[in-house]
Amino acid sequence: MKAQGKSIISKGKNVKEAVMIALDLLNEKLDAVDVVVMENGSKGILGLGSKLAVVRVTVIGRTAEPVADLEAAVESMELPELADAPMGSENKRTFEDESLSGKAWIRNGQINCKEAPDKYPMVKPCDKVQLYKNNELVKNAVLIRETDHLTVDIQDEIREPVWELEIRPGKMSAVLKIVPGFRIRRKIKDKAPDTCVQIEVEEKKIPLVIETEPLLEKLRELGIVHGVDYTEIARACTTDEAGTFVIAVGTPPSPGKNGYFLPLQELEVKKGLKERSDGSIDYRELQQFPSVEPGQVLGTVRPPVPGVPGSTVTGEAVYPPEALPLALLAGKGIIAVEDAGGTRIIATEAGHPDVKLKGRSAQISIVTMLRIGKDVDLQLGNVHYAGDVEIVGSVQDGMLVEAQGNIMVYGNINMAKVSAGSSVIVRHNIVTSEVTAGKSSFLKAEIHQLLSRFVQQMRLMEAAIQQLSTVPAFKASSFTRTGLGPLIKILCDGKFKSFPALTQSLIHKIESGQDVLEKEWKDFAQRLHKGFIMSHASEFKSVEDIVQTIQMAEQFLADTSDEEQGAGCFIKAGGVHNSRLYSSGDITISAQGIYQSIIRSGGHVEVEGSVRGGEIYASKSVKIGETGTKGGAPTKIVVPKGETIKINDAMEETVVQVGARIYKFDVRSSNVYARLDSDGELLLY
Repeated sequence: MKAQGKSIISKGKNVKEAVMIALDLLNEKLDAVDVVVMENGSKGILGLGSKLAVVRVTVIGRTAEPVADLEAAVESMELPELADAPMGSENKRTFEDESLSGKAWIRNGQINCKEAPDKYPMVKPCDKVQLYKNNELVKNAVLIRETDHLTVDIQDEIREPVWELEIRPGKMSAVLKIVPGFRIRRKIKDKAPDTCVQIEVEEKKIPLVIETEPLLEKLRELGIVHGVDYTEIARACTTDEAGTFVIAVGTPPSPGKNGYFLPLQELEVKKGLKERSDGSIDYRELQQFPSVEPGQVLGTVRPPVPGVPGSTVTGEAVYPPEALPLALLAGKGIIAVEDAGGTRIIATEAGHPDVKLKGRSAQISIVTMLRIGKDVDLQLGNVHYAGDVEIVGSVQDGMLVEAQGNIMVYGNINMAKVSAGSSVIVRHNIVTSEVTAGKSSFLKAEIHQLLSRFVQQMRLMEAAIQQLSTVPAFKASSFTRTGLGPLIKILCDGKFKSFPALTQSLIHKIESGQDVLEKEWKDFAQRLHKGFIMSHASEFKSVEDIVQTIQMAEQFLADTSDEEQGAGCFIKAGGVHNSRLYSSGDITISAQGIYQSIIRSGGHVEVEGSVRGGEIYASKSVKIGETGTKGGAPTKIVVPKGETIKINDAMEETVVQVGARIYKFDVRSSNVYARLDSDGELLLY
């Protein structure tokens, strides 16, 4: 079998002779080739200036009966009549003037030249073209004459496209990675007449379309039957840029909904006093603590709603997580009644509804409010209450009021101490007193720090006990009699010398908050004391007791970490004089202002009036009407990095600090706005 596409350029006195020579060289028959006449031959005048005929003969692979009379067949070929003009004479005549002498040019893919007595034109090939001069391959610049036969061989380039189909982990999507293919069509550029012509090539890049049938067959082979995007497949098959295409997407499962508590009325403590239309505060309209009556429905515990399964691209079902019910812990003052729509929570006492939601559990109870219709003084004694306290009068000198809920004082707090688990509202002034809002939040934040270190030490101690328990000197049977006390003592005397002090600090911190912490905290502290502090008679009998203690500590650690510090806690007062205020939330003081006091806030601080002397530390922003004094004690306002300080009128001796940057005002300034820029430098506007 002959190789198709094989080509030869042949010359002869005429076309017939040139074709015969080519067929003989190729050892082919006429029906198996394609003949292109490049130049007709010419005899010239009196034998001078004769030109040879030039043909290109290409094997096309036709299978036919051999031609009996080859010469007759050649004579019968329909050949185009060409004028006797070698090397593209048509173009040559176009440039027929003296300026073409000694130059070459390219027009319509043909190389032309005009000789001169003193100069020969030159032509130089390029990498992507094969130049033949009189059937010989030319690799460098070459001199040419009008009688030379010049041909160029230029090939198109084809790069087949490459694609890969894969299913991503989880089978929720399938992607098609494409490296597009293309055909580069090339032709020779036209060149103006010059003494040396550099052959250059023009290229046109034509994208190749990917056949879709093999791709669809691969889809069927991989079992991809769900979520197929045929529009995206068509776009991928015709793209001219490499990329990854998502051609199938599974249906994710629709998650269900866990059981939840749906309140039917306002249960949260409102943060603030009611304002009049002119912006002033109406202290007569006090609706801060929502309350319920016996028989009133607080809300409904709704059952879980299951989710809807999804599907992978291969048609496999994907199931959502199981929807779980809400665990109800019914506290004091409520009953739970089953209903078609869920479980109704009904109050049996009048008071303030207390709803604590943690994870998948809800603890709901009614806290009755303690109302004191006069001053808290020596005649009444100190007040300790588990719920909310409302004091119609004032808190007088030396008295103590503690409540786990909210405290409302219609009068003043004079040289007294007031501590609330949530909010403190004082209608008038706080004078030479200490007021705390969110005591449990402060306490739990401190306990959290100790618990974090305690759990780390406990984990290391557990590993050490596991290791020591394998030593023959400590037989497991003796632990049931003596407990783990001997092992704990050895460890505390060795690698864990700081552990007893850490445990004792944690126990003392928990005991200091027995009035605001739940009973579980007290039980945990007792367990630590009997297990670690009383090491000579430790109640820990096995490693399982240690592991259980670690799990309890980790649960308390998670509870204190998840607790929203300052949520529902705030202090509001008319004025503050020579006092200390601590709030895990916001602190708001009306137009009467603050004088020579220490303010600590876990939230925002806002003072409508003046701040004269003292210090304000806020975890969030501070906004004040006027600060400082003329020649008096300095007034300091501090916020962390990322927060701001706004002062309408900052007088001398006012110090502002944002992060670690401090500035002191020497002259009175208005509309002060302080913050840090992106480089940590203090900006003052």
